[in-house]
Amino acid sequence: MKPNFFDMTVVDVEKARHFFEQVFGWHFEKSPTAYEYYKIDTGPAREPGIEGGMGGIKHARLAEGRPLTQITVPVDDLEASLAKVRDSGGYVCEEKQPIPGIGWYAVCAEPGGLKFGLLQTDPKAA
Repeated sequence: MKPNFFDMTVVDVEKARHFFEQVFGWHFEKSPTAYEYYKIDTGPAREPGIEGGMGGIKHARLAEGRPLTQITVPVDDLEASLAKVRDSGGYVCEEKQPIPGIGWYAVCAEPGGLKFGLLQTDPKAA
């Protein structure tokens, strides 16, 4: 399974947004969330790579007050994938939760603590 999304948690969203616009030419679109979060268009679909998102550390409990980059891996069955994580010595940091209109999401960690997201697509998730 290939990662399909990255999420950056930063100290100052506006400064980081300006930085990545200037350095990489990325385009940011405000997401309709209750907190400050932007979807990132990283370039033309014909180019290799993945899209991403960015928000502030003040809204990301898992960042523990530090900047963080986390990848997300798409899965067909989130419950089965969470069971595999646990059975393989990893742990679930944030249990299954809906991302309305997108799917079901959970945050896990490998045995050493590196966090990653799992996403099961389901447009009916609410």
